Amino acid sequence: MDGLDRITPHLPLPRAAAEEYHDDYQRAAAGTRGRLGARITELKLAADRVLRTPVIGPRGQFMTVHEAKHRAEMLTEQIDTDELRGSLRHYRVSRSAKVLTLFGLVVVDFPVMLWLASSVFNVDWTNPLGLQLVISFVISVLATGGAATALYHLGHNQRENKDDRRRLTWRTLSRGSKLSMLAAVTLVGLIAAVMFVRVYTEGELSGLDSLAFLLAVLVAFVMLISAALVFWTAFRDGSLEQDDLRCYSAMIMRCESLRREYEVRIGELTAQLQRLEGEYPFRATVDTT
Repeated sequence: MDGLDRITPHLPLPRAAAEEYHDDYQRAAAGTRGRLGARITELKLAADRVLRTPVIGPRGQFMTVHEAKHRAEMLTEQIDTDELRGSLRHYRVSRSAKVLTLFGLVVVDFPVMLWLASSVFNVDWTNPLGLQLVISFVISVLATGGAATALYHLGHNQRENKDDRRRLTWRTLSRGSKLSMLAAVTLVGLIAAVMFVRVYTEGELSGLDSLAFLLAVLVAFVMLISAALVFWTAFRDGSLEQDDLRCYSAMIMRCESLRREYEVRIGELTAQLQRLEGEYPFRATVDTT
């Protein structure tokens, strides 16, 4: 039973009393309709303001949600056009490739780096607990994580130079991009060289120089592949346009979700208002005797 039902009796009443109840009902109904209408208007204005909400773009620029939607549409059209003509530069790296890269860091790079650091700091593995092991562990984490992070960012920043076949052309690179590539190659080479020297030095103690050399080459090659995989995974993962579109899409989805909430509430209140306006306005039974 709503508020209007409570003020509308269902018993036979004298005409004067019935008309009084009728007037009360009409006043209550008018007040309720007015409040519902005002709330609906307020929600409609709020829904319209969503598209004019100021947001910050992917490079720190200020814009409205409407402008973000327009830019997202332009980027979507550009990406679709590039892919229709056979371009691969916008393709994302699969989740399995990213998992494989992370697996290589955890299973290959870190244990080898820990072995290298423990050898440098003379960790006694018959009784490893101690300051030397802690230092070796910390250095291994920093070296593995730092090298992987540096290679990832170097590869990520080179995506602007990626051609339609997801490759780099040296002659088209700027001076800064060439220096970045040289830094990545140098870092990968240093990692492989350090591993080669350490394994070969350790293997020479056995007197099997040839076997030690081959083992050192193998370990260095594995470390080189693992480090290069980090760089190329970041390099081949999407494009700058994909990043901008992802940023715009996240902003638009949040605002559209808020707008849908307003629209759902508007629909609910409108239905209530329509039910109220369609109700029989006078429910009292008039006693004519």
